Amino acid sequence: MKKLLPLLLALPFAAPVLAAPSAQVFDAVKKPEALDAQWRAHLCALLPQPCDVQELGLYRPRGASPNDYVVLSGEPLVMARIKRGIDAKSWQLDRLHDFSDYAQGLKKDADRPDTHLSLAPALYPMAEGKWAVAVLQTVFEGYSGGGASFDTADFIPLEGGKAVQEGIPFSCFKMIRACFSEKEYKTSKHCHDESNGSLRIAYGEAAKPGAPYEWQYTWLQSEWPQNEPKSSASSTRIRFTAKTTERADFCGGPQ
Repeated sequence: MKKLLPLLLALPFAAPVLAAPSAQVFDAVKKPEALDAQWRAHLCALLPQPCDVQELGLYRPRGASPNDYVVLSGEPLVMARIKRGIDAKSWQLDRLHDFSDYAQGLKKDADRPDTHLSLAPALYPMAEGKWAVAVLQTVFEGYSGGGASFDTADFIPLEGGKAVQEGIPFSCFKMIRACFSEKEYKTSKHCHDESNGSLRIAYGEAAKPGAPYEWQYTWLQSEWPQNEPKSSASSTRIRFTAKTTERADFCGGPQ
């Protein structure tokens, strides 16, 4: 053993491996009624009032302890970390992040009064120990036999304040009817033109300790044309910045 000791001391220490920054994702609870049949009413009671029970979503942070949950509310626009009681019959509010003031500012300046506000189920790394939420602004369009939705995101600090990125294309879906007769419906391989798009974010290391991470945006979009099998759908991948959002096709954008 004594002969091995000098050799062990001479070995260099391995440099610590630093994990690349990544988002904290919240997974939707598929059957919240199995936890609490009155979960909407009980959780709304923990949030600022008035609270719309139909605008609630219950989530589990990945890797969290069994009793830890997150509530996302659209009205009021808040994120709440909550815990399930030891008795499995009650909920306790752990921490509240209220974005109501930001929501009011968006509603006041909105070009379209029908814009719907919500929070994306994730936290996005701004810098070491600092996080942002994505406030989604959704526009819906209805077409005869089809429809579309367009989500843009403002990323704002978890603790509130001004947006660090605004108007970033986040996701989209568009479906336009292409069949108009009974014969076309029977013979067409696909009776719609469909588009689906979504944002991906890569996070670069900070230039120095405490500095913000570099966000790199990539837009992914698929196109499934009318009267074609799904196997013929095509995909595109475009990189863009906060200053070149027009590079993202965004399913053609809202009208």
